[in-house]
Amino acid sequence: MITFAAASKDCLGRLVRLKHRVWQETYAGIYPESWLREFDEAGHAEKFCKAIADRESQVCLILVEGQDAGYFILGKPKHPIIGVAMSVNALYLTSDFQHQGLGSQVWTEILRRAKAAGQTVIGCRCNAHNHRALAFYKRRGGEEIALDLGHADRSLDQIAFLFRVQ
Repeated sequence: MITFAAASKDCLGRLVRLKHRVWQETYAGIYPESWLREFDEAGHAEKFCKAIADRESQVCLILVEGQDAGYFILGKPKHPIIGVAMSVNALYLTSDFQHQGLGSQVWTEILRRAKAAGQTVIGCRCNAHNHRALAFYKRRGGEEIALDLGHADRSLDQIAFLFRVQ
């Protein structure tokens, strides 16, 4: 059974461990190797702390049978997307929990929260080299609305999506 728990400062260690793991699983060959090898736990904990304190953000742990499976952050776009007041600023499931239909359940929860907040559209930015995530967002009806490609640093290549909230 999947559940969603609002993250608090008490969850910082869990969130940082999840982020470190999903970055290693997702971004090898995309992000600079030093980012993965020398993961700045304190820096990422501070970012999570700010997101948790931000009244416009929802930081949620994704739990499956009580185990930490991932997290998402929904809120004001970190990078402006024209006409979008709410964005999926992070969405990760560890590899152990992928390809089981959980992503669809998470996406349904994200859309439910967006609708409850009065949103008719939400945005999302995704690394252009994260092909599994791109396919996930396209299967959910994501409309590509902006491309930022061709950077020497592949971590900067991004695709922005727009989703209708029904």
